[in-house]
Amino acid sequence: MAVDMQYIPPTRTETVKTEAAGPLNRFLPPSVDGIGRTFVASLNLPSTWILDPFGSSPHMAVEMARGGHRVLVAAGNPVSRFLIDLAAHPPKLSDLQAALADLAATRKEGKRLETHLQSLYMTKCENCSRDLSADTFLWNGKTGMLTGRIYNCICGSGGEHPASPEDVENAARWARSDGLHRSRAIERVAPGQDPDRPFAEEALNFYPPRAVYALGTIINRLDGLSNSDERRRCMSALVLYAADCANALWPHTSERPRPRQLTFPGIYRENNIWQALELGVKVWASDETSIPLTLWPQEPPESGGICIFEGPLRSLAADLQEIPVKAVVAAIPRPNQAFWTLSALWAGWLWGHASVGPFKSVLRRQRYDWQWHAQALKALFLNLAETTAPGTPFFTVLAEPEPSFISAALLAAHNTGWKITGLAMHGEQDPIQMLWKNTVSGSQNDQPQKKQLVPTAGTMRKTIREILEKHKEPMAYIQILAATLAELAQKEMLPWSNDAISTLEKNMHITLENPEFVDLEARATPETGNWALRKWEEQKTLKGL
Repeated sequence: MAVDMQYIPPTRTETVKTEAAGPLNRFLPPSVDGIGRTFVASLNLPSTWILDPFGSSPHMAVEMARGGHRVLVAAGNPVSRFLIDLAAHPPKLSDLQAALADLAATRKEGKRLETHLQSLYMTKCENCSRDLSADTFLWNGKTGMLTGRIYNCICGSGGEHPASPEDVENAARWARSDGLHRSRAIERVAPGQDPDRPFAEEALNFYPPRAVYALGTIINRLDGLSNSDERRRCMSALVLYAADCANALWPHTSERPRPRQLTFPGIYRENNIWQALELGVKVWASDETSIPLTLWPQEPPESGGICIFEGPLRSLAADLQEIPVKAVVAAIPRPNQAFWTLSALWAGWLWGHASVGPFKSVLRRQRYDWQWHAQALKALFLNLAETTAPGTPFFTVLAEPEPSFISAALLAAHNTGWKITGLAMHGEQDPIQMLWKNTVSGSQNDQPQKKQLVPTAGTMRKTIREILEKHKEPMAYIQILAATLAELAQKEMLPWSNDAISTLEKNMHITLENPEFVDLEARATPETGNWALRKWEEQKTLKGL
């Protein structure tokens, strides 16, 4: 391919933070460690400004800053901003332990808060009848019935057991008293007559009644504690982790759930919130050194650091031309209704409804299709093109790639003045890396519009044939799609339309049905196939004879 480039393999230099058990990692792009820093190093630039327009990968921003660069991150999601803050200033184990101890020592109904919260999950051991706090209760996501529990008793008995009648009655008691606690939780996100209040209520339905009460109790204690800024920051980190552990998006049978929609699993886990706070100490603690972090417009030192803009890129665009950005580097996020909606709840709980600000609009959107995502990327890429210098490189990582994700990114970039100059792929499940160059000078309204040709069936077939011939071996569908769209972009044959993604993928499927190509596994759909040139298979057959 004319757009080939060297694939940059991820590293595991920040091992703790890349494990699936890491805080909120189930919502963040996986396996991008080291890629951004390696790319920036390849530019051979002295300490310079790097722009991350998404803020979706905190550790990518941090590793570039550790490499001696100033990284400007536009982050409209207040939770994403907090994750960047925690990545730049990793909490120390001693500070987290002290924060948890302060919280545990507060009082509720004459008891220590730790004792009170553990009592919410009381059950009896089936072996010795001892009262103990369950690790998890199991719920049927379709019927809403409590079905099981998981605990570990000092008698040696433990594991998963059916829910007892007492467990069911206890859960029902919490459901009967749920209204007041739920109303208070909503008030921190969308108070009074806020038009987004009904949407916040829908999102809160993914928290069991017991969890709503426990989180509300914890948050009320936070408001009454007078601590240092660092102690309060550590408490917020622990509560954020517990708030994620407490929702119903944890399927019982999946070890590594990566939810994208707010939907109930078949069987979901209601986790013990106090135990989640204790686990949060372990998952947040780090011995990494801190790096400078500022809020826009304060600049970090020339030796490197992160500057966070508290809002989306479009709000920064007017000032961006004053910053000598030498490269744009980012992990492009997938649409994630679950994370964005829950982030609005979490931000309100931790910092009050004012902190949610315009981001609260995510509560209204229930589903995100790929054409919507392409349109959103197009608007962002246009802001980037018009506010960065011509020739500026734009390096992106698409983790967890799938056909429509690739199509959305390539369509959006190509139709906003970004010329693709590099594409690198490894395995079909590995991150795809793309490199573009800005060809826009000033407002795109002042640019001569290039005529975009619609690729014919013959052009598509010829492009795929040339890609396979250059590769010299079979390729997965997702790799063929990415390479084909990149080549079409080079030929100015990637026009925008309101149904561009579905049209492109339909044409890809039709083209691969041509007898010139063969799916080696004869799969039911082209997207699951491993494709080759039919003449290769015929040549193998002849050689076998």
